[in-house]
Amino acid sequence: MRVGLVGAGFMGGVHLGAYANIPKTEVVGVADARIESAEAGAALVGARAYASYEDLVAAEDVEVVDVCLPTAFHRDLALKAAGEGRHVILEKPIARTIEDAEEILDAFSGEGPRLFVGHVVRFFPEYVRIKEKIEAGELGTVGVVRTSRRSPFLRGWNDWYADWRASGGVLLDLVIHDFDFLRWALGEVERVYARGVLGREYNRLDYALVTLRFEGGAIAHVEGHWGYPGPFNYSIEVAGSRALLTADSREPALLEWIGETPSEVPDLVSGRSPYEAELEHFIRCIAKGEEPVVEARDAYEALRISLAATESVLTGEPVTLGGRG
Repeated sequence: MRVGLVGAGFMGGVHLGAYANIPKTEVVGVADARIESAEAGAALVGARAYASYEDLVAAEDVEVVDVCLPTAFHRDLALKAAGEGRHVILEKPIARTIEDAEEILDAFSGEGPRLFVGHVVRFFPEYVRIKEKIEAGELGTVGVVRTSRRSPFLRGWNDWYADWRASGGVLLDLVIHDFDFLRWALGEVERVYARGVLGREYNRLDYALVTLRFEGGAIAHVEGHWGYPGPFNYSIEVAGSRALLTADSREPALLEWIGETPSEVPDLVSGRSPYEAELEHFIRCIAKGEEPVVEARDAYEALRISLAATESVLTGEPVTLGGRG
């Protein structure tokens, strides 16, 4: 499979590192408006560097376009690639607005090229095992979940993360990972209430605390922090009527079980990058016509939750979602 990657910033570098280990996949070109970034990224995989997507596809036979651009640019490039019959792997979030996301979904709704959105937490082994335990009923009835995702502030092209109107802030760019996982594991979100510092003076510090109420009755408390004074880390606690299951990236054992003896709770030690597992899965879906773990509609729903949380922060009021959009 011949891949052209557009956007050679931080996430572009992560994707390129993953592609280097995926068999039967060749990155034929890397495009970035900052040609020095394109050249550095291309050197990682032995590809050629280009200053734009148009230059890349004019020179190379590209089957799959991997989009790692800032969120506000997702719509235009996804639509262009779809119109040219190219498959698209789009880093999360799918788009900055619901309207842009709907246009992207419409562009890939037929029998032509396919769209895959990178909600990578579905490929973290500890999160996969947590979902398996929930579905198997080993936790009993899940009542409360608590998640936290903490990151130093990111600096990207034109400092775009610092403008929440472009990036969506911590709610759209970071804790959307937790929104997607929780919906995957617990079902549809009914109501969202959030508090945070969105839009205040210190734009390189963003913090939010979100309460989600699910249609099935569970409640989740989701914390996100940009500007954390330490290395990136995450944690999750799932409390059911029979047991409590936790995972914390700062602890040596990935999963801890408190309660009735489970059938199995391994440490899940794995040296493989979840990004590598995710991208290899997407490439296999294209090659073999398989259905992905993350459907494009899932990315749309995660965006709905993030935007509802943003609305709640800005208005101080809860937002009712009312099922799938």
